[in-house]
Amino acid sequence: MGIGRLVTCVLAAGVTQFLVGTLFHFGVPLVATSIPPQFANSNLFRPWEGWTSTYMVVHPFWFGAAFATVYLFLRSRQLVDRGWRHGLAYGAGVFVVGSLPVFLLVLASFQVSPEIIAAWVLQNACQYLLAGVVLGVVAKSAGQDSAS
Repeated sequence: MGIGRLVTCVLAAGVTQFLVGTLFHFGVPLVATSIPPQFANSNLFRPWEGWTSTYMVVHPFWFGAAFATVYLFLRSRQLVDRGWRHGLAYGAGVFVVGSLPVFLLVLASFQVSPEIIAAWVLQNACQYLLAGVVLGVVAKSAGQDSAS
């Protein structure tokens, strides 16, 4: 696999996750008005100003790199099949194994409202599922599946 394909897939995953995160960042306050005031609890949440907001912007891109690299590795070993459906399955697998258990631990151990946890779970599910779909399509169109 060429470096160009890797970069394309990494950018596709990162941009997709960033765009979904942005949609949730601005959409949740419109749909669930009781959630934003909860983030003002400085005993539980860090202030948004400073490095927190910067990290939240950067996170989808570094995680997108890990997400895409593992997908392409599995694809090179023929452990993930071609196309959007298998990208969707990959995204679902990452969500179920890597994200959902973390939120269950947060629910069990922190005094964060179930509404916030539900919003985070929904956001992560959308990010990983859509990034998987996009990655499956981009990897296939970029020639990732030419060896199959």
